Formats: sequence, C-alpha cells, structure tokens
Amino acid sequence: MASGAALVVSVITNASLATILIYLGAFSGFLAVSKWLRSSRTERKIIRAKTITGMSAGVIATGAYDLSRLLIVKLFNIPLNPFKAIPVFGQLILGANSSGAAVLIWGILYHLLNGILFAVAYCFLFGNRNWKWGIAWAMCLEIAMFSIYPSWLHLQAVMQEFTIVSISGHLVYGSVLGLFCNRFLKINIGGSYGN
Repeated sequence: MASGAALVVSVITNASLATILIYLGAFSGFLAVSKWLRSSRTERKIIRAKTITGMSAGVIATGAYDLSRLLIVKLFNIPLNPFKAIPVFGQLILGANSSGAAVLIWGILYHLLNGILFAVAYCFLFGNRNWKWGIAWAMCLEIAMFSIYPSWLHLQAVMQEFTIVSISGHLVYGSVLGLFCNRFLKINIGGSYGN
C-alpha cells in the first residue's frame, strides 16, 4: 500500500513522488525482510505463494482494468482520456517541468507498480476469501481515488464520464483479482490456507 500512500502524500504536500517512494519503499522493504527472517519454513512458503500470486494477479488485473476503460471510452464515444493521470505520475517522479518519453515511461511504471502492489496487498489480506472480496477491495481503491483525482486532475467538467469509466475499470480489476487470487492460492498453497 506504500505506493498509493506515496501518491497521496505527494499530491497533498507537493513533495517529490520519487523521494516519498524511496522512503516508504525502504520502510516497507525493511518490514518485509524482518517478517521473512522471523518466519518458519511453512510461513515462508505461504508468503512466497501469496507474493507471486499477487504479483501475477496484479499484472493481469491491471491489464484488464486498462483495457476495460479504453473499451468503454471507445465503444460509448466518451470524451475522456482514461490515461490522463499516467504522464502526471511521471512528472511527479521526474519533476513538474519534465516532458517527453521519460515522463510517459515513468508514469506507466508507477501505474503498473500500483496495480501490482495493490494486488499483493489484497492477496495477503483477503486472497483466501470469496472472489467477490476482490470487488470490495477495488471499490475501496475507487473511493480513495475519488477523494483525490477529481480536484487534482481538474475533472469537474467530465465527472459523470469519469465516474462511469473509473467504476467500470475498478469492477473489472477487482473481479479479475478476486478470481485469480482465490483460484491460484488454493493451487499454490492448498485448500486450507490462512492469512
């Protein structure tokens, strides 16, 4: 969850997203290594399975999220760029005056990082539950996004369109995430696994 928290802090404080990511990433890494070192062999198997499953699910769910938003915009001729935040992410990382391919690349990488890490967090917290928990998780992410994006990206003129595209994308993300994690954790860990 550190990557999402870093964005919130960056938007609220105007601090460098790169700097916040480094600090929160280092702290999260320290906690993860500490947990790993204190874990038994069985616990490490579960940690490994949840991490790999969450990362895999995150890649697939993020791809489904992006594709669904693009399809909705194209099919219903909605005047909204569903990827408007991506270059802004890149500017938050590289600096406000940055432009060009580097901004787009860093924005895409950050977007993927969020999608993957949110999936890993879900896998650890709720991956062993019914797949519908994935939708609930995605709706929580949607609420968090709605508390920041409209004013930050100046979306007031297209709020109805943004709402339709955003909720639809998160429903797809959560469905894919919930189904994938539920199925593959049972395969990778076994029928009875815990958090």
